[in-house]
Amino acid sequence: MKSIIQAFSEHGTFVQPNTLDYILSKENPEEFTTYLTKELKEYPLVLTLDHVKKIEETKDNDKISNPSDDFLKNKEIQSKILFNLYNPELKPKENIIENDSDQELIYVDDLSLDFKKLPKIDITSKSFEVNKIKTWKAFSKNFDSEIKIIKDITGKSTCEGTTNDFIKLFIDRFENLRKILKNQRREIANIIPINKINKANVKIIQIIGIIKEVRNTQNGHRLIEIEDDTGSAVAIALKNNPEVFQIAREIVLDEVVGIIGQLSKNGDLLVIQNIIYPDISIQNSRHKSEEPICAAFLSDIHIGSKEFLEKQWLSFIKWVNGQMGNSRQREVAGKIKYIVIPGDVVDGIGIYPNQEKELLITNLYKQYEVLADYINKIPEHISIIIQPGNHDAVRPAEPQPAFEKEIQNLFSGNDITFVGNPCYFSIHGIEVLSYHGQSLLDFATNIQHLKYNDPVEIMKIMLKKHHLAPSYGGYTPLAPEHKDYMIIDKIPDIFVTGHVHLATVGEYRGIKLINASSWQSQTSYQKMLNFIPDPAKIPIVNLKSGNITMMDFNKT
Repeated sequence: MKSIIQAFSEHGTFVQPNTLDYILSKENPEEFTTYLTKELKEYPLVLTLDHVKKIEETKDNDKISNPSDDFLKNKEIQSKILFNLYNPELKPKENIIENDSDQELIYVDDLSLDFKKLPKIDITSKSFEVNKIKTWKAFSKNFDSEIKIIKDITGKSTCEGTTNDFIKLFIDRFENLRKILKNQRREIANIIPINKINKANVKIIQIIGIIKEVRNTQNGHRLIEIEDDTGSAVAIALKNNPEVFQIAREIVLDEVVGIIGQLSKNGDLLVIQNIIYPDISIQNSRHKSEEPICAAFLSDIHIGSKEFLEKQWLSFIKWVNGQMGNSRQREVAGKIKYIVIPGDVVDGIGIYPNQEKELLITNLYKQYEVLADYINKIPEHISIIIQPGNHDAVRPAEPQPAFEKEIQNLFSGNDITFVGNPCYFSIHGIEVLSYHGQSLLDFATNIQHLKYNDPVEIMKIMLKKHHLAPSYGGYTPLAPEHKDYMIIDKIPDIFVTGHVHLATVGEYRGIKLINASSWQSQTSYQKMLNFIPDPAKIPIVNLKSGNITMMDFNKT
């Protein structure tokens, strides 16, 4: 496998995981790789399965198997994995979300009446108009927008996909996370280089390194190979130490951790006494806005899909313009100053097998045109922040830059800020980490107790590790930038993701956690997995109090 990756890296190209799986499924992967490198006229940054398909279609060789068949086999295997990750017992959520100490609840009882009054709209037309309500005054209109981009890949990409790029990426990751560990965790104040372990005249050894390999032994212990810039060592978490063993089960490849332990009698193993993640300080305090204005979070609109929830979306547009809801609901609409959209704004083209059968709009550019028309119906006093996801027209490898100017130019009449994925920004002094969330699947796959339909728990693990996507070679394609933009090097006030089509909120050590729902009903792929989405709900955060309101547009 390494020789195949190296072959493409020499040409400045890195390979998507599903493409690598397909190459490895060949009878002679090395020979097939040589054939591909010869036939590639222009080397892309990321070699996708579509690139391989096009090359195979031009070769008159019956020995080469049909790529679409192999691709579907891979998707079938992935589907089985996903089926186990999704909870088959999951039931549709009630229209009313339970209140807790951190949530303010708003009911949307009267929205169902307006659904029936809405005319059938041609999704590709501009026939839907918003009438201004003279008696409705938006409170947030009194304040200017305050958006500051803190960290974003857009315009700063330097990678070419070479081996040297990967080296720089992991060096940057190691050095930055080691610094966070040393500065924030007193338990490892006396670390030593790994190559000094056997020479250290200390009983308790403290090291910081990057995880090279992790596996279970035949006796059920957890074996971890860890390395730093001086060497590598093998550590073991014993199953009879349940606290340490449980922490060890959360370790994933390529992350940076601290380990405290003692050498075994023969000196070949480091017996782990504790594993230290960077984590978040329990004294973490959040920023507060001086004004009681609100930010709304909505994700995964999927314009272009036949399953796009048009009625619910148009009801949201009417509500945010003060045309729907009781006095309390309209008051909340009037306080919205910001809308954050973390990715998958359109359904895209060719994202998954047979997608074309589920598309209402089969032209990608037209999908963005229709999206722009819908976005332009949002009141002008609301500032909108849009980032891409895995369905959008940007490079698939993360971190993803913002949309190209050709797409941005479709949007007019609104205060729109286009950012990359992930992006760290502030709104009215409140710091937000927004990430589409493709790596949620990688975490759910590699850490046994995590479930894909419980994104908030996965987000807590991301914060503990201070990293959004540590493992290279998983479901999430990663670009080898010279700086690791996936590190959580600043503690946000709000951490938002999308991708999994669920509306959930939570909190971890003062950080508000939000998964921002979707505007697409159950797809055939989700139905095959018995996964029930929770769409058309909008978490809204009061930037002064921190309270979260969940608006529900599902009632019919």
